[in-house]
Amino acid sequence: MPPRLRDVVALPDLGLAVLAGASGLDRPVRWVAVSELEDPGPFPEGGELVLTTGMRLPTRAAACTAYVGRLVAAEAAALG
Repeated sequence: MPPRLRDVVALPDLGLAVLAGASGLDRPVRWVAVSELEDPGPFPEGGELVLTTGMRLPTRAAACTAYVGRLVAAEAAALG
């Protein structure tokens, strides 16, 4: 059984904090994917914790919202 996002966030050595989407903490994390793509949306298969340094993230609020929306549509578990 995959860990829930809640379990990953609770790992003390990671020092994570939930900034948004607390209602989704019971989502299973099936895989961790690292991406610096401007549009990683086509690649998740569902349940991924997508990690990025944010170097290629858009700077406009609307573009960021669209970026996150594409991950939501791909059923990614979370973005870090």
